[in-house]
Amino acid sequence: MSTPESTSEARPTNAFRSEFLDLMREQDEPILSTEGETIGPWELRREEGGWALYRTWEGPEHGDRPEAAFRHRDVGLLFLAVWPAVGRDPVFRLAAERTRAGFAVESGTDDVGQLRTFNDELLYAAHVAACLVRSPVALASLFEAAGPVVQEKVGQILGRRLRR
Repeated sequence: MSTPESTSEARPTNAFRSEFLDLMREQDEPILSTEGETIGPWELRREEGGWALYRTWEGPEHGDRPEAAFRHRDVGLLFLAVWPAVGRDPVFRLAAERTRAGFAVESGTDDVGQLRTFNDELLYAAHVAACLVRSPVALASLFEAAGPVVQEKVGQILGRRLRR
């Protein structure tokens, strides 16, 4: 009779047979697969020499390599917060044509603002920020990475803003 320890090593780490996976790899990637690759959920784990970023179902105990590794936890928390924003459809777009007011900022079918100059980096930064505020885990990771001094000041700012 086999023990749980001896059979666990022989168990596959993927529910699909290798032949099926080989056939799937030969297919073209679906248009939305990039988002599926980056959306997570992710977790930051302590490892020898620092912190590693894994999908929640992955880990060194399964033979997986981390998606990223960091010497400092606060840096890892920043990447944990923003990683799901990468590869997602943009939250904001700039209209191609300049008007008198500048370039329209669009989100979905709505015109949500104007930029005087065309600025892709600013638009992407706003995309990442929009993704952060939609995710409690991302926002908490960002807040935690800020550290206690900034956290206290954020509390003061919010407390005073709410009293207005």
